Amino acid sequence: MPPTTRASVAYKKKDGSLSVADDRKYLFWTPAAPPGASPSVTVPVADITNLQQTPESSPKVALKVFVKEESYVFSFTAARDQARKEQESVTDILRDTIANAKAKDADKLAPPAAAAAPGTPAQDGGDSGQSAAMTFAKAVSAREAEDAWYDDGRLKNDFQLQRSLLTSNKALNDRFTQSLREKPETVTVPQFTAQFWSTRLHLLRAHAIEKAQKEGEYNVLPEIKHTSVLGEDGQYHKTLNVTKEQIGLLFKQYPIVRRAFDECTPKLKPEEFWARFFGSRLLKKLKGERIERTDPPDGVLDRYLDEAGNVGPIGLGHSVPHVIDLEGNEQNTKFRVNREGWEMSASRHDQPILHVLNNLSEKMMSHVAANDNQQAHAPIGLDEETFEQLQLRDLAMNDVDNRVVLNVRDQQQYLAGQREDDLSKDARLYAKQDPSKVLSSLQSDLLPSHLGSDDKGTLRLDRAIGYHTDDESDSEDESATAPQTNGTTAKSKSRIGSHASLITATSSVLSSIQQRRHHASASSTPTVASLGLSQTLLDQLTITHNTTTEFLHYFWTLFLSGDPSKSTELQGLVSTLDRSLDRINAVAEQAEAERQKKLDVQREKVKEYEKRTGKRRRVDERDAGSGKAGVEVLVRPTVEALRAASEAYRKAWEEQSKEAGLGGGTPVPGAAAAAG
Repeated sequence: MPPTTRASVAYKKKDGSLSVADDRKYLFWTPAAPPGASPSVTVPVADITNLQQTPESSPKVALKVFVKEESYVFSFTAARDQARKEQESVTDILRDTIANAKAKDADKLAPPAAAAAPGTPAQDGGDSGQSAAMTFAKAVSAREAEDAWYDDGRLKNDFQLQRSLLTSNKALNDRFTQSLREKPETVTVPQFTAQFWSTRLHLLRAHAIEKAQKEGEYNVLPEIKHTSVLGEDGQYHKTLNVTKEQIGLLFKQYPIVRRAFDECTPKLKPEEFWARFFGSRLLKKLKGERIERTDPPDGVLDRYLDEAGNVGPIGLGHSVPHVIDLEGNEQNTKFRVNREGWEMSASRHDQPILHVLNNLSEKMMSHVAANDNQQAHAPIGLDEETFEQLQLRDLAMNDVDNRVVLNVRDQQQYLAGQREDDLSKDARLYAKQDPSKVLSSLQSDLLPSHLGSDDKGTLRLDRAIGYHTDDESDSEDESATAPQTNGTTAKSKSRIGSHASLITATSSVLSSIQQRRHHASASSTPTVASLGLSQTLLDQLTITHNTTTEFLHYFWTLFLSGDPSKSTELQGLVSTLDRSLDRINAVAEQAEAERQKKLDVQREKVKEYEKRTGKRRRVDERDAGSGKAGVEVLVRPTVEALRAASEAYRKAWEEQSKEAGLGGGTPVPGAAAAAG
């Protein structure tokens, strides 16, 4: 197809020409040699995601075209002014074509609403009168937007969403900026960006859902209140702070106010109209308040009082099935209750606030988009899912029991045999006991004489449980440790409940608690506060750790990918990991220098104190922080991960070098994993 625009450019240091087809669907690059060659680079304009050009101050003129995950850089070789004109011409054509394509897609999703039929009144303050085409377009666009939240490909290529997330999340922005600044030269920006966001799709999806949320409507009248302001005359004057959004909601929720404003503003100024409205009976009627005789009349706004109450339900334009239509069910109701429907009865006006609140709630709900995507041209009636939800299953006929009945004979025989096999030795022994003899023995054991009664026959609980007083326990302890005639010390077993037994049990429990606490404190990681590092060092260490973790993720992704074309990129990542270890060591040295400064300050204070009082005081090094040792404690897992990555890379290098019979080389990603 003959091109409509042509420019002299160089692609990958080869001269050629850049052209756009007549239908503006393709971008071609044709090499200059050999003459008459066919285009070697063909880029569909519909697949272009972004365009970048060099600034006007740059001596070189180039255009970078992003196509999904690839990019093309075209350098214009003509004179500087001519090259700039050619570059702007090509860029304008591409941008206009992309913009027109997006506009056509939007028109397909949201076609213009059909004109209203003659004699059909327009709906006030709502969008319920929209056509079926508009309803369908909104449903389709809402469904496409919802599907975009779960499409990983769209999330990866949505640069506006990624930029918005980085703007709202400072920690993530710092991590992205630092990682991009320290990336190896073998990794291009699109490659790094794709890898960075591939592990954060959940953040992009959550941010997209958050941006899609919209604030719902609210009753605007209670939010508009008077404020008292001290005037120049020394008197307080009431003022109203009404925003443009509040006026729009007021017109939308109360169409009678819009009508009154349209009919009165040619005669009254807007300021005068609002001043009279917020002090009129019409406002009280809309709020549902009682109108008193003392309320000042208004000849302009009082004529809308009768119409303000007739704010019936808004026509929704679709049929409601009678199974959930309360008015339809009311026609067949035979039972009546006391004061049925009194809060919405049209004949009762002693509770106007109920009418106002119900009508306003109905109107606000009508402005909310339906979740069921019911279309105006859909068949009237219930769908299958709704019918299943509303079906009165307790009134339905019972289904036939189609279960298979299994008749098992002599069940007790099998169960008895199994129970006999499962009986333990003690259970079989207890089964031979005579119940009457066992009960008689238990009753005799529970007599006070057996449990430890005194001389009067009174039951002593301390004797029953084996507890004795301190005096008796001390005497027992002395007798237990008294030397014998042969020089040996008799060791008697301490009685349960004695003083010595209680002391032994207490010491055993406390010792167990102390050991458990010591074990827990020794195995846990020390807190950041106990390390004594400054906030500046912690922030620097956090950024270094984040970038190192990012490069480790990238390294293992490439190393285990099995793609031989990633060897050069993998080699650059290994050198970046080595530099990450150097950055960690630099932070550790900085922490040690900070600790030494604190120690020097403490030593100076100790010397001044010794000169002033003549007393010496020791320098507490714990107040100076942990320094390098603390940093090493915090980053020990990261350092081990870096060493593991380097060891895996070196091991794969050696294995592939032995197999190839060479003295070195770059390992192919995934080869070591495949060999293992």
